[in-house]
Parts: sequence; structure tokens; C-alpha cells
Amino acid sequence: MKKYLLGLIAVITFMVAGTENASAQTSKVYISTGSSAIAYHKSKDCSYLSRTKEENIKNITLSNAKDLGRKPCARCYTVVKKADAEEKAAKKTTTKKVAKKTTEPAEETKTVAKRKTTTAKKTATKKVEEPAEEAKTTAKKKTTTAKKTTKKAAEKEEKAAEKKTTTAKKTTKKAAEKEEKAAEKNTTTAKKKTTTAKKTATKKAADDEEKATTKKATTKKKTTATKKSATKKSTTKKDVDKAA
Repeated sequence: MKKYLLGLIAVITFMVAGTENASAQTSKVYISTGSSAIAYHKSKDCSYLSRTKEENIKNITLSNAKDLGRKPCARCYTVVKKADAEEKAAKKTTTKKVAKKTTEPAEETKTVAKRKTTTAKKTATKKVEEPAEEAKTTAKKKTTTAKKTTKKAAEKEEKAAEKKTTTAKKTTKKAAEKEEKAAEKNTTTAKKKTTTAKKTATKKAADDEEKATTKKATTKKKTTATKKSATKKSTTKKDVDKAA
């Protein structure tokens, strides 16, 4: 039935095309032989041809005009084109009606077959898709579980890392405090040693000064005693000399 329908449409199309070709072979049109002319005209009375000399107007077939590369006159063929379009539309409508009458039973059979095929496809697709969907759901669940496990492991590692960091910070802080205390102790010890050294040096200097002062005083006393003794001796000698 489908082949018959296609054949009928091809025959109608061929007949229409043949009619148009025959019309082109027999239809007469008018052209201007001037060098600037580019169109062919439906009527000799076209206003565009009224400006052309009579001897330059030539009557030829539509086919020959097209072979010369001429185009239909916009003014002449506006009405003609409209009529041709209406005629073609009418022919097309007739062809569709004939084709519709011919194809209605076949279309109905085709529609029923199409519905059955669609139903069969849906059933087959459902049978195939159900296990696939089930497998997809299972795979999705596994993926979700794996993601959760991975997330938990990551969180556990993060907490362990944070704990290690906190412990390391505490250890570092304790070590720093210990070092600071040791440094303070060393500083205090050094200050004490310095103070002691200063006191010792001051005391020694005072002792030395005191000794030097005592020595000077002793020396002075000895000098005074010596002077007194010498004076005494001198006086005694003078007295002896006077007595003599």
C-alpha cells in the first residue's frame, strides 16, 4: 500500500511538471532587445515596454526567454503569480485529498501497528530497565556508603592530626617555659655571682686601704719616736757639753 501511494504521488508530480514544461514551450512572451533589458513580459501593453521602440519588441516562447536568462517582469507577473499560486494550491489540496482517501485504511493499520510496536518496546524497555535501575540503585547506595566511610576516615584523620598538633604545641610550650625558667635561673645566679664578686672586691679594697692607713700611721709613729729620741739625745749631749 505504501509503494502504491508513493507511485501515485510521483505520477501526479510528473504530470504537473510535464504540464508546466509544455506550457513553457508553447507560451509566448514579449522581450525588449535593448542591451540593458533583463525581463520578459506577459503582455505587450506592459507599462515597462511602453518606453521601448516597436522595432525593439520581440515575441518569443517562454522557454526561449528563460534560456536567454530573462526574469519575469515584476509588474506583469504579480497577478499571474498569484493566480498560478492559487492553482498550484488547489492542485496540491486535490492531491492531498486523493492521497488521504487512499492512505486512510493504510494509516489506520499503520497506527495500530505503531501502537503495538510502541507497547512492545515499552514492555521490553521496562524489562531491561528494571534490573538496570536496580543495579544503578545498588551501585548508588554502595557509592554513598563508600563516601560516608571515606568522610568518616577523613574526619578521624583530621581529629588525630589536630590532637597531634595540640600535643606538639603543649610540648613546645612546656619546653619553652622550661628553657625560660632555666634562663631566668642562670641570670639570677650570674647576678648573684656578680654581686658577690663586687662585694668581695669592695671589701678587699677597703681592707687594703685600711692596712695602708694603719701602715702609714705606724710609720708616722715610728718617725715621730725616732725624731723624739734624736732630739732627746741632742739635748743630753748639749747638757753634757755645758757641764764640762
